[in-house]
Amino acid sequence: MKLLTTIAAVLISISAFSQDLVEYDNGTFTQNGEEISIDRVGELMKQYRVPFYRRRLAGVITQRKNCENEFRRIGIITGTVIGTPISAAGTALFGFLTLWSLEDGEMDAIVAAGSFTAVSGFLTAYCPYLAYVHSTKGRCQNKVDKLCETLVDKINQAIAAGGQSSQPSNTYIHESFK
Repeated sequence: MKLLTTIAAVLISISAFSQDLVEYDNGTFTQNGEEISIDRVGELMKQYRVPFYRRRLAGVITQRKNCENEFRRIGIITGTVIGTPISAAGTALFGFLTLWSLEDGEMDAIVAAGSFTAVSGFLTAYCPYLAYVHSTKGRCQNKVDKLCETLVDKINQAIAAGGQSSQPSNTYIHESFK
């Protein structure tokens, strides 16, 4: 059993080293020991057809910009400090409207008011979290690191799965289909 486990480990390590996996460490992306840019990461995501790669990449780029610029962080904190009590008041107001709509029995009003209640309740809880994340550069950088690690995991899963390359394949097309 030990021999079988050792053979499996060797085969997995050989296949892992033969692939061009991407790594992330302290703000830099590397592939085969060489540093690569965020643009190259985007190209790799496109090449291996990582699902939602544009949205994931845009999230990382935006979060990096937020962390690097102190005024952006202050603006986010200010917006969330102002937005928290407003969304809490909205939760109470829309909750009251939901109850009032239940008494009237109008289904459209019930669904609309209930949806607004849920959204404003979510914002009431999310705004303090957002302010906490952007309160210091270190916490903000932790958020960037988590996003980048998730991004790298998705790229490496696509590479390991032998993701479809965006380059055209050399397949034979029958004469009748030309």
